[in-house]
Amino acid sequence: MFLHSAVYDALATLTQTLNKKKINQKKGKMETAGPNAEIELLERVLLRLGNADSDEKLESTVGKFLTPVIIKINSPHNVVRSKVVEVLTHIKRRLTSRGQVQIPVEALLDQYAGAENTTFLKNFAIIFISMGFPRLPLEEQTKLAAKVVGCESKLENYQDKLFTLLLPILSEMKIPDDPAQRGDLFKLQEQPAITASFLTLLQDVLLLPYGITQDQDVPPGLSPYSFKRVIANNWRAEELEKIKKGIVRFLCGGVFTDNEVFVLLVVASADTRFSVATPAIAELSKLCTMLDFSSPAVTSSLYTLFIGNQHQLTERQTRPCCARVRQKLLQYLIKCRGKGIYVGKGLQVIFDGLFGNNTNQKCKVLALQFVELVLREGPREVVSKVSKVLLTGITKVIGRDSVEPNDVQNAAYSALAQHARSFPQDVSQDLKLVLGYFNNLATCAPDLHSSIREALVSMAPAFAWQTKTKSDAMDVDKQGDPGEVQLDGQQHLLLAMLLDNAESKIQIVQNVTSVFLTSCYPEFYAPARYLLLLIAGERNSLRENVTTYLYGTSKKDHVNYSMLSSIEHTGKHTSESISDFNHLSLEQRRVLLPSFNIMMSHVHDMANKRLKKSSACVVFGRTKLPYSLEVYEEILDYLRLCLWYSAGIVAAPGDEKHTPELRKYIITNYDNVESNALQQYLLFVQRGVEAKRTDSTLLCLYDLLNAAPEVFAPKQLHLLEPLGNSLKDVSETMRLNVAQVYGILWAYGLPSDKFDQEVGDCLNSLTQKTLEHKHGWLLVLGHSFNRKIEQLREQKSSKDYTNWIQFVNAVKIIAKMLTESQWLLISAAVKCTSMIGKMVEIPNVPVEIQCSTSNNDDDEDAEMTDTENIQISTKMIIFSVIFQLLRSTSVRQKIREEAAKCLGYLAIGDGAHFTKRNLDKFLTLAKVQKDAALNIAISEAIVSTLCGYDVNRGPPTADFVNVHCNDADFEQFLIALIRLVSEPNPQSRQAISVWLLAVVKHCSNRPAVLNKKQLLQFAFTELLSDDSEFVQDVASRGLGLVYTLSDSNSQTDLANSLLDQLIGGKRQVNQVTGDTELFAEGMLGKTPTGGNITTYKELCSLASDLNQPDMIYQFMQLANHNATWTSKLGAAFGLKTLSAESRQKMQPYLGKIIPRLYRYKYDPTPKIQNSMISIWDTIVNDSKEVTEQYYWEILRELLDNLTCTEWRVRIACCLAVRDLLKRSNGLRLRSEEKLSSSSAAASGTPRRVTPDTMDVDELPEPELRELWYQLFRVMDDIHEGTRMTAQGTASFLGKLCVLAASAEHGKTGTAVATSILPYLLETGVGHKVADIRKVSIKTISEMIDSSGAMIAPHLATLIPCMLRATGELENTKLSYVSTRLGGDNEAQEAVDSLRAEAAKSHHTMETISKCVRFIDYPVLERMTPELLELMKSSVNLGTKIGCAHFVCLVSIRLGKEMTPLVGKYLSACLGGIKDRNATVRKYNASAIGHLMGLAKEQSIKNLFTKLDKLYMEQPNNRSIALTIQSINKRNHELLKDYMDCMLPLIFFAMHEEQNEENKANIELWKDLWIDISPGDAGIRVNLPVILPKLESSLTDASWSRKAQAANVIQNIAVRLGSSLETEDRVRLIKLLLSGVQGRTFEGKERLLQALAALCKQLDRQHEICPKIIDAAMREARKQEPVYRTMALAALGEILDVLEADRFEEVYNMIWYLLEKKELRAVDSDDDDEAGCSSLVRKDLTADERNKRAQTLNKLKEAVWETLGKSWPKHAIETQHRYQLFFAENCTSILSESTRPVQVSLLAALTKYVERLHIFDETANLPDIPLERNNLEKKPKTEAPPLHTREAIVQKICSDVLAAVTLAAGVPHTGLKKEALNIVLMLIKRLSLTRDQATLALLKQNFETNLSKFQRDSAPEVRCRIKDIEEKLGRLEQHST
Repeated sequence: MFLHSAVYDALATLTQTLNKKKINQKKGKMETAGPNAEIELLERVLLRLGNADSDEKLESTVGKFLTPVIIKINSPHNVVRSKVVEVLTHIKRRLTSRGQVQIPVEALLDQYAGAENTTFLKNFAIIFISMGFPRLPLEEQTKLAAKVVGCESKLENYQDKLFTLLLPILSEMKIPDDPAQRGDLFKLQEQPAITASFLTLLQDVLLLPYGITQDQDVPPGLSPYSFKRVIANNWRAEELEKIKKGIVRFLCGGVFTDNEVFVLLVVASADTRFSVATPAIAELSKLCTMLDFSSPAVTSSLYTLFIGNQHQLTERQTRPCCARVRQKLLQYLIKCRGKGIYVGKGLQVIFDGLFGNNTNQKCKVLALQFVELVLREGPREVVSKVSKVLLTGITKVIGRDSVEPNDVQNAAYSALAQHARSFPQDVSQDLKLVLGYFNNLATCAPDLHSSIREALVSMAPAFAWQTKTKSDAMDVDKQGDPGEVQLDGQQHLLLAMLLDNAESKIQIVQNVTSVFLTSCYPEFYAPARYLLLLIAGERNSLRENVTTYLYGTSKKDHVNYSMLSSIEHTGKHTSESISDFNHLSLEQRRVLLPSFNIMMSHVHDMANKRLKKSSACVVFGRTKLPYSLEVYEEILDYLRLCLWYSAGIVAAPGDEKHTPELRKYIITNYDNVESNALQQYLLFVQRGVEAKRTDSTLLCLYDLLNAAPEVFAPKQLHLLEPLGNSLKDVSETMRLNVAQVYGILWAYGLPSDKFDQEVGDCLNSLTQKTLEHKHGWLLVLGHSFNRKIEQLREQKSSKDYTNWIQFVNAVKIIAKMLTESQWLLISAAVKCTSMIGKMVEIPNVPVEIQCSTSNNDDDEDAEMTDTENIQISTKMIIFSVIFQLLRSTSVRQKIREEAAKCLGYLAIGDGAHFTKRNLDKFLTLAKVQKDAALNIAISEAIVSTLCGYDVNRGPPTADFVNVHCNDADFEQFLIALIRLVSEPNPQSRQAISVWLLAVVKHCSNRPAVLNKKQLLQFAFTELLSDDSEFVQDVASRGLGLVYTLSDSNSQTDLANSLLDQLIGGKRQVNQVTGDTELFAEGMLGKTPTGGNITTYKELCSLASDLNQPDMIYQFMQLANHNATWTSKLGAAFGLKTLSAESRQKMQPYLGKIIPRLYRYKYDPTPKIQNSMISIWDTIVNDSKEVTEQYYWEILRELLDNLTCTEWRVRIACCLAVRDLLKRSNGLRLRSEEKLSSSSAAASGTPRRVTPDTMDVDELPEPELRELWYQLFRVMDDIHEGTRMTAQGTASFLGKLCVLAASAEHGKTGTAVATSILPYLLETGVGHKVADIRKVSIKTISEMIDSSGAMIAPHLATLIPCMLRATGELENTKLSYVSTRLGGDNEAQEAVDSLRAEAAKSHHTMETISKCVRFIDYPVLERMTPELLELMKSSVNLGTKIGCAHFVCLVSIRLGKEMTPLVGKYLSACLGGIKDRNATVRKYNASAIGHLMGLAKEQSIKNLFTKLDKLYMEQPNNRSIALTIQSINKRNHELLKDYMDCMLPLIFFAMHEEQNEENKANIELWKDLWIDISPGDAGIRVNLPVILPKLESSLTDASWSRKAQAANVIQNIAVRLGSSLETEDRVRLIKLLLSGVQGRTFEGKERLLQALAALCKQLDRQHEICPKIIDAAMREARKQEPVYRTMALAALGEILDVLEADRFEEVYNMIWYLLEKKELRAVDSDDDDEAGCSSLVRKDLTADERNKRAQTLNKLKEAVWETLGKSWPKHAIETQHRYQLFFAENCTSILSESTRPVQVSLLAALTKYVERLHIFDETANLPDIPLERNNLEKKPKTEAPPLHTREAIVQKICSDVLAAVTLAAGVPHTGLKKEALNIVLMLIKRLSLTRDQATLALLKQNFETNLSKFQRDSAPEVRCRIKDIEEKLGRLEQHST
């Protein structure tokens, strides 16, 4: 055998050597050896295999011979090859049945990979590789994975088999964390073909459906070939799911590139099993942020998988994938951009997704979204060729007949909208599309409205007139009317369609119609405007939008009339302004109005058509209107505007200044024929007035009558009747409008005599009319005479007004009305006086009026109690009353304004009388009231008085001179005004400012104004510093006026003077008197910096820096924005916007102006901010573009002023920086722009000097770092508002820096990180200001992912700061809740656990977790001192938790490398487990568990010693157990090595006295013991180290420690039992005996119980037994009842176990307790018991008495239990003495005891019967007397002694049975059970002696009591009754 073995070994060695040489060498040797030698060797191998009778032998044999045998398959001899096949077949058969036998897979793989191996050899090799690879351990399989994948690169079948071997282990394969190691896992970096093949197989497996079989068709996504190779494995559904999960896990491991795994993850995300899809979706969400979807390498595979690969071989053609996968593919296809969009394949994807078989609703929606993407992002040249095809596909999905769901149609309409935007030429060629979609919009479901609207709106620009070619476009007829537009046929059709839809009942249809009208036709095209007017009138919700297109603004009262123009005066309109209309802001939009003639003609035609259709008309009374009233008014307003602008007027309609121009237009163009536009307009207005008088119709009519009254008035007299009815309308505005029309009709329509007659009738009937009617007719009188006098003047009539009776009577009545009590009539009288007084001198005739007789001059009195009639002249009454109205503050504001104007108009008509009086009176009004509107009205009156004409209408002639106010008078008045400027009264300053401005503006040609420019500038400058913003605005406008009135030389002087006053000068201190009002109402609390004066100082500073002093005037002009100037009253003072010349002048200085203005825009003072915004908006056309252009200059300006001395500037800079950085494409970086140093020098902007630590010039982003530096300074500002603003800016900047520093930004991201990270780490993280630390830490935390490597040098500073911040940033509410729950430990611990979890998940801890990978030992060593200080001194829970958690992380990271520092950290963590907070203790315990595996031996011992000591000090500290548990969990072997240190503590701690508080702790200690040393063997083995612990505890001063040690000893005694060595047992007994000595303490009973437990296995003859009994007896004599109860129980156990005879002593010690009725004080004597019992009863409560009674009962129970156990078993003499006495007394006491005591008594009686020697058959009576003298308690009567055994037995049985009888009658289960136990014991004892007499007595007693026993149905009672009956029955049988 040994020889054969040697031969076989030699053969194996030989074959292995041959295997290592080249194949040709092998072949050569084989040939020389011949076939016979080879066959012989193979036979021997076969024999060796046959002798392998075990798995081990077979494995060894196969391992040696398998590869040598396989290689012989290459033999040239057939016989050898046949033999090889035979051997391999045998091996395969053997291995198939032996699944545990390992196969040399690695050798087989090496052999398989041989370059010259034949296919035949590979066949056999792969068979055994496939068989052996799954048998290998996972580690071996992972190790061989690279060889399995890479050993075959040509044969696909073999390659697939090898790849398949790896599929089951992908889910468990360990993937290295290091990217470099991951690349070496399969080693495929240089084998792209194998990589592609392997990934293709994985994709095929992922596409394989669950539960499919080979008989079914090829699934979608697979080719027949791929289906065959994956289905061959016959995986069950669960197995396939596991493999797919493994594939997904492997793909997520980073082994392959993102591009390679992308498509596979997309397929996996579509899997039907959530376990496969969920991780794939999660990985895709991360992957997509890094993929470049513009790369064809990423997107091409998506198209291929969607539509199939179109392979030439049918076998390899993949089918299109299923709808579920397609849905996922489309989700990522719509992310493609640029070159990633394949139009050709995309077209297939689109149509297959829309109309293919493998699709669903979601796929269709996504396919349409992909269409939108292709149209928007695809290559335009290619897409344009297929755009019509796409349009056809889209239109098939939508329409009336479409059956697609709404969401699909919505997506189709969105795609259609994009198509129209991208390729409008396709849409513009087919108007049917638009018509069809309008119909769809009207009939479809509401869900589709928004998408159809979007599509139609997108189509509208395709039909816009400017996009048409010249041949077919609308064009202006150059030779005809410029407003005429020619349309082609398609445009006519579109307009007809829009006409039908303009009045649709569906709002959205009208909305789309309005879009087409505004987009497809020019603004001057009348039919389009007409339809828009219809829509605006009919639909309130669309009115604002339509109004914006018609007027340039959404509100008609906000129209900027300077931005309107008429096509008639503009010429041929260019397309530019129309196409850009929608893109311009409201201020920039210019609106082109159609020609009035064309517009009116179209409206006339359309109105006539509608009037012919009764259904389209609206009837008002007897008048039929073609439109509703709202539409009619809209059309009238627009026609009125067109009329005025066609007349060449650029102003608001109704402006009196431009009435002559309108008159000229009317006179020129009007003709009384139907075709005339003005005639049509007149008829249109007339119809409206006849139907219903409205503001629009009346104003339109008034325009015509006012402009050409002689033309129109005579023809409109028929309107007098309907207009007269409206004079009593409740609306005052209506009466005003009617009155002015009525006055013109009377004046110009009636002849003079008829006029006088009508006026006379009116005057006669006026007093009889109602108030409103009287008001209306009074206004008619005023307007009539105003117009009549005007007509007479035009006719140059010489009429004598003083003798015109009707006129004089009217003036008298008007004068009387001024004294009326009704404000409405007073207002009308004032207006009438104004209208008449402006035209002619009022006749000075006497008039009788009523006036008060009181001398009260109080202006506030509005009521006159005592009146009298007096006569006074009209001029006097008019002037005095009107001035009184103006002066009185009780008069309505509107009437006061009208009164002021009236005085001015009176001076126009009668300058001689009123001019001087007016000027004198006006100066007295300066202090009356501070009201801007009233002062503006007074200023108009002043100017009218000075000029002598209505300034609103202009001078009557060019050379007009006011003779009533010469230059001297004017100069005198001007000087008087200037002198009033210095008045301190705020009312006066406001009034003077407004009046002075009006005088300068309207009287600028007066010599006094021109000569006193310097004085006026000083006056306005003084007003500029007023506290009132309005006064400041007025003053700035005045300064601008003064400047414009000067020549160039004077302008320079004025500008320099103004700068000196504003910058260097001081405001003159106002004189204060007793009547001076220091602060106007509402001014208190305003900015104490002089209000708006700061604005002008800033502007002056800017003008001075530019060296352009005159520019201050332009700035001040633009800064004015006060709301008063936008009112109608202030319109007269409005100045023009910045002139083109001034704008041009500013251009060279914009580089300095723009940065400064940008900062000023954010001033925290609203007034200054608004002023600067006004200037900015005027100078800057495109704010975004200008900001980008001057970005760096603005940033430099802000950086230089961030730390300005004024807090408002600092706030402004912070706000401005925040807004400047808000760019759509993120931070603007120097590194992006790569600016050269030369361009920086050319800018000429100075750099701010920063600290020396900041090498700004060497940084890639110097401004960014400087910005952080400056913001940190401002965040430490003394001003709270500044700090808060800077904090918000810094937070925003941090977010931007995080985005800019991300990895995807490449070098620019690195530049950002390099610039700011060092500064944030060095300065921000450790800053003394908490907010700065917070911002810095948060920014760094979010940047750490992209800039991690740069953070390493700063970790020693960063991590302690992060840990400190973790606590500082904790939620204060949680901390508060935790503090409030201090009384509830469980609730507080739960809250603290939440706080700890929040701290761990805080961004600071996440940052630390990211930083850990950069920590090495030197870094840790540097940070250790600060970290330890933080752990010891921090008071924040978050910081404490964070420190402990960091210790865990760093210990895992560094391992043994940090051993030198572990001792320090252990010491700090040990302090942590002493913390008051349980959660902190828990985390520190975990940290210790991590550190212990790295600590030195001495540190470990020291820690265990400290833990032991800590437990002795704080036994309730749960963290000690948690610490040991953590050590055991992470370093289990460590505890085994140091078991002597920890085991005694664990064993000792688990025996603590249990209560509700420490229950969980004890359970934890017990679990630890079970884990470390389970079972009794553990106690036995470790007893030598436990005993010292017990010795020290029993000698400890702590009572609880002694009791705990006793519990340990008791447990040892119970669990070890007899296996406890006698020596150890005695040692423990001695310890206990020494412990029980002395006074009683809580828990001392545990020592006695332990003593009793130790006695159980003790030798009864041992010398220590008496000492034990004596000690127990001594303790049983203690008087404390509870303790005595337990001591008696222990004494009974000891006596019972040791069988000692101490009955007499015990009896004498405790018998008296049975007769106690109640407990007394422990220290009282028996003699005093009776005396104090009554006192005790009185002093004790009921609960206390009950408690004492229970304690006494327990004590009595213990007494009986002890007596029973102490009854001696072997002491016959003692039994003889007391046997009769014991039985007799038990029976006598039984009835007097409570139930529990009775139970104990019967149990003792059972013990007594069981041990009674007299019942033995061999028992003899001892020859000793029954002495009872030694008994402390003797019986009261003594019976005669019994001398025979039988008699004694009879007596004892009688007594015992008497007790049984008594117990049987008590309804108590426990008592009956014990009684039956006695009966059973008696039967047992008596049956042995055959004492028939006694047994008969027993039986008789049992039968007597049987019925009583049977009353109890308890099972234990019934069971015992049955046993007794059976035993008695057997005794009867034996006796018979």
